[in-house]
Amino acid sequence: MKNWRKGLIYWFSVNPVAANLLMVIIILVGLISLSSIRKEMFPTTQINMVSISVAFPGASPLEVEEGICLKVEQALNGIKGIDKITCTAAENFATVVIEVDDAYELGAVTNDIKNKVDGINSFPEQVEKPIISQLDITMQAIYVSVFGEVSPKELRQFAFDVRDEIIDIPGISTVKVEGARDLEVSIEVSENTLRKYSLTFDEIALAIRSSSMDLPAGAIKSKTGDILVRALGLADTQEDFGNIIVRSYANGGVLKLKDIATITDGFSESSRFAKFDGLEAISIRVNAIGDDDIIDVTDKVKKYVEEKQKHLDDNLHISHWSDISHYVHGRIDLMTKNLFLGALLVLLILTLFLRLKVAFWVMIGLPVAFLGTFMVMGYMGVTINMLSLFGFILVLGIVVDDAIVIGESAYKEIQEKGHTVENVVKGAQKVALPATFGVLTTVAAFVPLLFVGTIFGSFFEAIGWVVILNLLFSLIESKLILPAHLSHMKLTDLETDNPGFLLRIQRRVNLLLDNFIKNKYQPLLYKAVRRPYLATLVFVCVFVLSIVMLRTGVVRFVMNPQFSADYIYAQV
Repeated sequence: MKNWRKGLIYWFSVNPVAANLLMVIIILVGLISLSSIRKEMFPTTQINMVSISVAFPGASPLEVEEGICLKVEQALNGIKGIDKITCTAAENFATVVIEVDDAYELGAVTNDIKNKVDGINSFPEQVEKPIISQLDITMQAIYVSVFGEVSPKELRQFAFDVRDEIIDIPGISTVKVEGARDLEVSIEVSENTLRKYSLTFDEIALAIRSSSMDLPAGAIKSKTGDILVRALGLADTQEDFGNIIVRSYANGGVLKLKDIATITDGFSESSRFAKFDGLEAISIRVNAIGDDDIIDVTDKVKKYVEEKQKHLDDNLHISHWSDISHYVHGRIDLMTKNLFLGALLVLLILTLFLRLKVAFWVMIGLPVAFLGTFMVMGYMGVTINMLSLFGFILVLGIVVDDAIVIGESAYKEIQEKGHTVENVVKGAQKVALPATFGVLTTVAAFVPLLFVGTIFGSFFEAIGWVVILNLLFSLIESKLILPAHLSHMKLTDLETDNPGFLLRIQRRVNLLLDNFIKNKYQPLLYKAVRRPYLATLVFVCVFVLSIVMLRTGVVRFVMNPQFSADYIYAQV
C-alpha cells in the first residue's frame, strides 16, 4: 500500500484539535446562520413580464380592442427584448401582458415600453392614463378580518385604520384591504324639480364637475424658497356635494345642489358580501414579498391582533386566519423530526454491527452536514422554504453513506490489526476514493437543477443547492473529521471473556450476518457471476414487468396526489 503518512486524512488524524475545531466552526456558524436565513413559502422568482393596464370607461370589448390594443401593439413593435405581446380586451378595460426575453435586462426593456406607450397620442379621449408595471409574485402570509355589530361605514373605517397600523409595523411591506365596498355619493334629481327650476342634467353635471376638483395655483417665490399654492375643492362627502352652487342669480341668491337633489352618502352596489363568525366582515391581506420573512411577518401580525382585541369594544372584533407560515413550520418540524429519527436509526443500526462509539461518530455526520449547508445557504441566495426543506428531507437518507463506508472500513482494520492511528488512516484511505466518487456522482445528478432557468428555475435551484451542499459537507466530515475521532477514541477489548450486554448482542448479530453472507449471499453471487446472461435476463424481465404495470394501470399515474385540505370551499 502507498505511504499512509500522506494526504489530508492523515494530517487531520494526527492533529485532532484541527478536526475538532473545524467541526465546532461548522456547527456554531451553521446555528448562527440558521437564525438569520430568511424564511418564505416558496423561493422568490423573477417573472420577465411587463403589464399594461388601461381603463376605457363605457367602451365595449370591440372598442377597447380597436382603441387600445391595436395602438399599443403597433407602438411596441421593434422594441428589442420582447418575445410575445398578449392583449385582453374586456368591457371598460384592456390588459396587455408583455413577455421579455431572459437575455435582456427587464428594467431597461420596461423603460423602453413606458416611453413608447407614453408617446401614443391617438388614444380616445375617454381613455385613462396607462398603468405600466413589472409583474411580481406576491405571496400571501396571513389574513386579518375585522367584524362586528357596527354600521358598514364604521366597519370600513376600522378596517382601513387596521391596515394603516399593520403596515407601520417594521418588517411588513404590503397590506391590502379586501371585501370593502367603495364609497359612493349618489345624487338624484326628479324630473319635476328640473322643470321647476328650468335645469338640465348636463347643467347639474357641469356644476358638479367644475366645483369638485383640486387645482394647482402656481408658486409664490420667496427668499427661503418657493411655496406651492393649490386650491383644494374636491368634494367627497354628502355635505360637500350639497353645498355645490348650481346656479347664481342677479339678486345675489344661489341655488345649491342640496336644494334640488336627494344626496345619499353610501356605498357602491356589489353582488358580494363577506361574513366572519356570522357577522359582516372585511378582510386585510398581509403579503410577504422581497426580503420579508414570512414567519416573522405572521408572528408580528398575530401579536398585533392579540393586543388590538384587548382594546376593542364588545361589538367590534378582530381575528387572523389562513396563516401560511403554518405550512413552513410544519415542513421545518418534519425535517427536524426526520433528522432526529434518522440519526437515531443510524446510531442503533450501526451499533449492532460496529462499536457504539464508532456508530456515534458516524451519526454526528448528519447534523454537521445539515449545519454546514445552513452555513453556506445564505451566501448562495437560498432561503428556508418548502422546496429547500424538501431537499433536506430528500438527502437525509444518503448524506451519511460515505461516513458509514469509511467508518466500517476503519473499524475492520482496527479489528484485524489493532486500534492505532495508522490502522484507522489505512482503513479510511482504502475506500476514500470510491466513497468520494460515489458522492460526486450523486452531486453530478443534481447539478442540472441549477441551470433549469424559466420562471420556476429558482424552485429547482433550492432543491439542487441543498442536496449538493449537504453531500459536499458530508465528504468534509467523513474524510477529515471522522478519521480523527476514530483514531483517538478509547475502545475496550473485543475479545474480552466478560462481555457486556451490548457486546453480546453485537457478537450474535455479527454471527448471523456472517452466516447469511457465507451460506446465502456468496453462493447466489457466485451463480450470478457464472451465468451472466441469465442474471441480465432476470433484471430485464423485472424492467419489462415494471413497464407493463404502468401501461396496464396496475400502477396508476396521476398529475397530483390526493391529499386532505385545510379549508372547505363551497360554491352554490
